Amino acid sequence: MHVSPFPKPTAALTFPEVAPGHENAAMSTILVVDDDESHRTLIADLLEEMGYRVLQAANGREALDLLDVEVPQAVLLDLRMPIMSGWGLLDALKRMPRAHGLPIIIISGYGFEWEAELVGAAGYISKPVDLEKVRDTVQRIVGPPALELVH
Repeated sequence: MHVSPFPKPTAALTFPEVAPGHENAAMSTILVVDDDESHRTLIADLLEEMGYRVLQAANGREALDLLDVEVPQAVLLDLRMPIMSGWGLLDALKRMPRAHGLPIIIISGYGFEWEAELVGAAGYISKPVDLEKVRDTVQRIVGPPALELVH
């Protein structure tokens, strides 16, 4: 019998495919939240090469601090982290009006894609991270990065 590491959701979050109001932002920003600095840097480097602006946080608490200042086009979220887990951040986002409709892409070595769907995540990427899957998932959910116009 399989025992899931994911707790049973009390209320599903719903996240659209592309964050409303962010489709034509000057530059597409993505928040990467992972306590493993090497994973976070690997993903951030890929996203920057793709043309996205990247914010980074090592845990849910740091992510909330960043979200108080700026709401990105999407969040790539690890679930198991110290201080505040991904689950804690998901709960906090449910109570944050500014984050309503923010697409969440779960990145985890624990669980399954269907479980991410149960909590309303827009996508799921398993660890170890496949960079092509990251590229494809982000482009499908966020769309191509908006480019800043330089005079």
